[in-house]
Amino acid sequence: MDITITSVSKKSQKIADAAAAIYVISQDDIRRSGVTTIADALRMVPGVQVARIDSNKWAVTSRGFNGRFANKLLVLMDGRSLYTPFFIGVYWEVQDTVLEDIERIEVIRGPGAALWGANAVNGVINIITKSADKTKGALVSTGGGSSETAFVTARYGATVTDATHLRLYAKHQERDGFVDASGNDTNDAWHTTQGGFRLDSHLTDHDSLTIQGDYYDGRLNETNTLYDLNSPYKHDVPHGTGVNGGNLLTRWQRVLSDTDNLSLQLYYDHSERAMLVSPQKFNTVDLDFQHRFSLGNYQDIVWGLGYRFSQYEVVNTPTLSFDQQRVTNNLFSSFLHDEITLIPSTLSLIVGSRFEHNDYSHFDVQPNGRLLWTVTPNNSLWGAVSRAVRSSTKGEQDIRYNYLTVPTAPPLRLEIDGNKHFKSEELLAYEIGYRTKPLPHLSFDVAAYYNSYKNLRVITPGTSFMAAGPPLHAVQPYILSNDMHGHAVGVEFSADWTPLDWWRLQASYSYQNLAMFLDGKSEDFTNKGNAEGDVPQHQFSVRSGLDLGRQVTLDLWLRGMDRLASIDRQPIRGYVTMDARLAWKPAKGLELAVVGQNLFEQHHAEFIPEYINTQPTEVVRSIYGKLTWQY
Repeated sequence: MDITITSVSKKSQKIADAAAAIYVISQDDIRRSGVTTIADALRMVPGVQVARIDSNKWAVTSRGFNGRFANKLLVLMDGRSLYTPFFIGVYWEVQDTVLEDIERIEVIRGPGAALWGANAVNGVINIITKSADKTKGALVSTGGGSSETAFVTARYGATVTDATHLRLYAKHQERDGFVDASGNDTNDAWHTTQGGFRLDSHLTDHDSLTIQGDYYDGRLNETNTLYDLNSPYKHDVPHGTGVNGGNLLTRWQRVLSDTDNLSLQLYYDHSERAMLVSPQKFNTVDLDFQHRFSLGNYQDIVWGLGYRFSQYEVVNTPTLSFDQQRVTNNLFSSFLHDEITLIPSTLSLIVGSRFEHNDYSHFDVQPNGRLLWTVTPNNSLWGAVSRAVRSSTKGEQDIRYNYLTVPTAPPLRLEIDGNKHFKSEELLAYEIGYRTKPLPHLSFDVAAYYNSYKNLRVITPGTSFMAAGPPLHAVQPYILSNDMHGHAVGVEFSADWTPLDWWRLQASYSYQNLAMFLDGKSEDFTNKGNAEGDVPQHQFSVRSGLDLGRQVTLDLWLRGMDRLASIDRQPIRGYVTMDARLAWKPAKGLELAVVGQNLFEQHHAEFIPEYINTQPTEVVRSIYGKLTWQY
């Protein structure tokens, strides 16, 4: 409850003072868990669903609607959005940095749109890395194992002047593929190389400047299932997707007082993917201004303005094509957040809204109201009502996706077509939460919510027709539409207990239930069933951290989830598994660790892709060793 966060109100505050369901993954949590990716670290968070589709693809969401392109979760790294608007989601496999340089990951479950904007519908994930002055010296880590075949990381932090510090890093990872349901090897091995820098400078007593950038390059193996109009109509095509990209960010901050500060941030982001079904290239320029100040003794106000220019280029293929292959989008935004003290140190009212306009979904207003009651210094109760939207995109208006061929005579092609009038999806959320610290070494956090959705994306059958070909074939189009509404209810619980100085226990549990209802002419029971069944109703996590003397630590992580009951794909059975990490520090700055992952079964399935027809694989039991040296 004493951890300092910034994501809930865009200012520093204690978790106990936050009127939102927030969970923080610390650097110590990341290190002791043994995870090797940011996506897998998110399994610690109650209410967040993480599932691997294959060795190089993840489905990650908060409070429902999971998928490879989960579209209701906003992800940030040091203020830079990782959400890809055109394809509506996050490519988790290329979101990386030196894990030891992550200071913390703040995860808001529930709407964050009033501050962060469209697409922060069911949650916000904010990955915050350490400033360069906190990573002085060198770090080298290397190792390998069964799935994590080989990896090496090198990072060096230097003092340029008394007020300026610089960090440089480079890393490379080779990862093996998983297996199919029969235990046979599959075509999903991958490798990535990444490097970057961060410079932090205190220009004056009041001004600071951050400049940072990254570049990555890699290759992701996958097998695509493609359909055409000639017998046998269906082909499995192995492919290696080349990926590369980079970003450059600069941020200036001026601190005028404890309650008055300014910031101006500018970043450029570029990425390319040579996907078999849709080669693509993205460029983004984003400018953001923010000002915080006090109005009298009882109001703390944060306001800001933003502009984002995005450009997308795609190459049409027989499987996936767009009316426009080169698309630009302009996003203008502003927000106002006002925290009003009704009773000092006891009761606060938070109101605010974000206003956005872009070229395709046009104007959106996303307000919220929150109330925080600090019953005692160790007990707080909060409630919130919020509206959020998931913006429609040019891709949804222009897409033509030939996703299946039915071998009839003549053959029948099923395609999904865009809708020029597709609207933004909307959420109205009601939340309540309670935090308590009954003992110095024991704390609990519980949150409950009711989410009401409308204008959700499904497909509606269009008029079939005959196409000349060649060959002659029938076409059944399905048009994207906003013809579904529904609701979700859930409860999330977490506890942190240190029974002994050398033993820490962290537990979490979440329950959720989604019910969807079709509107208009839609008969899309497939997407309705997927929305209801692509997340587990129950999931839990228990972590135990033991300090076995000054040099040895043992960490155990037991976790499990309920079955996934999607109706158009084979249901995924629930599972319980465990990770274990044993580490030894034989000398100052040197650590040797061995990590076992998914230890209870040889392999298990976690998810099946919902749109792009890549073959899913099953997560395998694995082990790796790691050596880390810091000086």
